[in-house]
Amino acid sequence: MGDNKEYWFKRRRYGWGWRPVSWQAWTAVGLYLSVVLFGAWLINGKPDNQFTIEIGMYLAIVVVASIVLIAFSHRHGPSPKWRWGAKLSDDPKKDA
Repeated sequence: MGDNKEYWFKRRRYGWGWRPVSWQAWTAVGLYLSVVLFGAWLINGKPDNQFTIEIGMYLAIVVVASIVLIAFSHRHGPSPKWRWGAKLSDDPKKDA
């Protein structure tokens, strides 16, 4: 990505990954949570403690939604790297 690009996600200060820093990123995270919670609501009330097709579909939805969110974060943020605390070499455009 170019240096003039405004990132929607920035690198986390501790660990690996991103954190949302714009309204577009927060919207993407909200949509992800909506999909996961709606799927959980759909399988609510299945107390038989067995692995059913509904639970399998829910797990598939969570995996696919997570992959989409990670790909979206990678596209609209800097490449991730392991960080542990703030350093003088941090770029304020890329690092939170």
